[in-house]
Amino acid sequence: MRRLFLVLLASTLAGAACRQSGGTLVEIQRAKAGSLDVVLLSSQGKIAHGNDSFSIEFRAADGALVDVGEVTAKSTMPMPGMPMFGSLDVRKSATAGRYDVDSKFDMAGTWRTTIEWQGGSGGPGSVTLSGNVQ
Repeated sequence: MRRLFLVLLASTLAGAACRQSGGTLVEIQRAKAGSLDVVLLSSQGKIAHGNDSFSIEFRAADGALVDVGEVTAKSTMPMPGMPMFGSLDVRKSATAGRYDVDSKFDMAGTWRTTIEWQGGSGGPGSVTLSGNVQ
């Protein structure tokens, strides 16, 4: 009986944590970089201006996640005179091939984001995405 209680408690807590973090991730954008697909995902289905978080996944042609080592990202919004810069803090998640990103975009609009990585099956690489921050 005690074991059943612990199993039920653990599944209830895991479900609550999943709901609290937004649950499933929704694909926002995908780009091809050599043999990899670079996929941006968010639990909200969008990236919001101000402080937000989203995920980046690296996927092989068969859809399998690929650990690409260290990942960095930078974001700019073209403006007359001088571009605006966003803040992106990328770190590995508990799932190999998925990286969590804490972001800060000071305004909504179209931002250009360059993602660079150091390893994986295709070696180092980069991709630039242009997307809407809401």
